[in-house]
Amino acid sequence: MRNDSSDGRFTRRRAWQAALPGALLMSALSGGAQGAAFALKEQSAAALGNAFAGATAGAEDISYSFFNPAALAYGTGTEISLVGSLILPQFEYASDNPTTGLPYPGAHHSKSDQGAFVPAAFVARDLGEGLRLGLSVTVPYGLETDYVRRWVGRYDAINTDLLTVDINPALAWRVSPRLALGIGLSAQYADASLSSAVPGAGITPDTDGKIQVEGDDWTYGFNLGLLYEPVAGTRLGLAYRSRISHELSGHARYTPAGLGPVTADPQKVGGTAKLELPETVGLGLHQDIGPRWSVMADATWTRWSRFDELRIRFADDIALATDPVTGLPISAISESVDEYNWQDTWFLAVGASYRVNERWTLRGGLAHDESPVSTCCRT
Repeated sequence: MRNDSSDGRFTRRRAWQAALPGALLMSALSGGAQGAAFALKEQSAAALGNAFAGATAGAEDISYSFFNPAALAYGTGTEISLVGSLILPQFEYASDNPTTGLPYPGAHHSKSDQGAFVPAAFVARDLGEGLRLGLSVTVPYGLETDYVRRWVGRYDAINTDLLTVDINPALAWRVSPRLALGIGLSAQYADASLSSAVPGAGITPDTDGKIQVEGDDWTYGFNLGLLYEPVAGTRLGLAYRSRISHELSGHARYTPAGLGPVTADPQKVGGTAKLELPETVGLGLHQDIGPRWSVMADATWTRWSRFDELRIRFADDIALATDPVTGLPISAISESVDEYNWQDTWFLAVGASYRVNERWTLRGGLAHDESPVSTCCRT
C-alpha cells in the first residue's frame, strides 16, 4: 500500500545481505525515499481535501478524531463516518546501462503498481455532561509491492506485504465552550509477508535461492489531544500518538540456492522480530474568515529515528550452505540484523476551504512531507 501523490515513496537500499531474513523484512519496510515512509494519512476524506492542513485542529466530522481524539467533543448525538481511499502507487526501476554498478544480472526494468483500497470507520455517541465516546477502525501503516522474479533488485525484495489494523476507542470531554480534551487506546494488529531471492553459485535468476518471512502480532498504544479556542473562529489543536512496539512472531522459509533451478528442500524455522512504529506530535490551526472562508495549517513531527534496525532471532539456526559430501552446515545464522538509520521527519501543510452552501464545501491545500531515509542510505 502506498499513499497519495505526496507519498510516491519507494526506494530500496541495495543491501546484498538481503539474502538473510532480517534484511529481507527491512527491504520491505525501507520504502519511502519520499514522504512519510509507509504511514497512511488517508483516514478522513475532508482532511484529505485540505492536504491534511489543519487536521490536528479539525472538527468538521468525527473522522478528524484519528488526528486528534478531542475532535469527538464537537459532535452531537450518534454519528457514523465511513471513509474509503483507493491508492494507486507506482514504483519503476530502469537501467540504461545493465553492466555499470550492478553486480548481479537480471531484468533491468521492473515496476510494481499494486493498488489498494484503504478503509476507515468511525462511530461516536453522547454520554452526557459534555462527554462523548468514539470508536475507530483504521489502517495507519501499510504497503504492498510485487516485482517480477527475475528483476535486478530481487535480492532486496520480490514481494512485500505489510498490513496494520488499529482499533481505537476514545473518550472526549468538552471542558468548556473553549476547551476540549480527548484520550484514546489503540489495539493494533500487524501482519507482514515478504520474499526475496538469494544469490546462488551461478549468480543468475535461474540459480537463485529464495527466502520468505511471515509474522504477525497484536499490541497496544494510546493517543491524547486537546482543542482550544482562544477567540471565536480560531481553533488550535495539539495531539500526541504514542509509539507502538510490535514483537512479530512467525516463521522463515529458506530454499537454498543451487547450480540449476531451485529443487532443494526448504528449511522452515520459527522466529521473532521487533517492529517499532513511531510516535507523532501534531500542532494545528483552523481559522474562520467570515461565514464562508476558512484557512488552516498543520505541522506534525514523527519520530522515525526509532526505526533504526530490524533484528530477527531464529528459533533454530538457518544453514546458508552445506558441505556437499557430509551434508553438514558450512555456514549458519541464528539471527539477522539490518541497520537503517532513519531520521525524524516533519509534515507541513497549509490549506483553505470555501463553504458554497450547507451541503457543499470546496477544499484545497499544499503539503510537504519529508522522507525519513537519509541520503547516505538511499541507493
